[in-house]
Amino acid sequence: MAQAASVSSPRTNALDLSAGSVFAGFSSSGSDDFLFGRKMTKTLHWSIPWSDLMMVMFILFAVMYAYHATSKDLPSAEIISEQADPAMTVPVTIDETQWEPGGDAIQKIYDLSRKTLSVEKLRSVASVNLVQDKAVRIVLTGDFLFDTGKAELREEAKASLKKIAGVLRKTPYMVNLVGHTDDLPIHTEQFPSNWELSTMRACQVARFLIEDMHMPAEKFFVSGHAFYQPIKANHGAENRAANRRVEIIMTKERPYAIPDSSGIYSSVL
Repeated sequence: MAQAASVSSPRTNALDLSAGSVFAGFSSSGSDDFLFGRKMTKTLHWSIPWSDLMMVMFILFAVMYAYHATSKDLPSAEIISEQADPAMTVPVTIDETQWEPGGDAIQKIYDLSRKTLSVEKLRSVASVNLVQDKAVRIVLTGDFLFDTGKAELREEAKASLKKIAGVLRKTPYMVNLVGHTDDLPIHTEQFPSNWELSTMRACQVARFLIEDMHMPAEKFFVSGHAFYQPIKANHGAENRAANRRVEIIMTKERPYAIPDSSGIYSSVL
């Protein structure tokens, strides 16, 4: 038995040496992890996942911006459809741009007014002039707007005012509506004098623009001057007809009023 043990011991040592050499071979070849594969996954540099994250965030914000820009345009279209009757709007023959106060806005409004009167063939019943860098004035013939001694707008006048309203919508300035008459006296229950007649005619134009054309009421001032500011001497039928008029004045400054400390406007004497 002792001899058998001594015989097997060298064989065992030989096997151990051979196995050790095999494992040593794997170790020397750099394959310590041969049980789990020939190669180990390398750790990524921090900039790679960071760039992926930035790309995902960029796409997210781009989608959010596109959605916001699309939804932002929807309410304005709805407001226009609710406030303005398509039958009352001016034909699309002029630029829809609104100009901010300052610069050459007055000149642009004047040019647009002239173009509108020309395109819509209103030269026979209206004229326009410019007070440089201060105001644009559209003068409407009173006999075209109203019957003699009355203050109800004629249907033909309403059709023309619809076209002129396209200009007023674009101006960033205040609009002063001023009524004028000739010097022929009037004394009726409705109009005791030309003061009431001139003022009521200006009011009728304002009400049409506000109620029918849906323009903001705070944009308007209304006044009447009877026959005390004629553009021609009140002699003869032609001159008197020229003096019967309603002026639409687009001005940078609030006409005939200044704010007091409380914010309420009082007349300028």
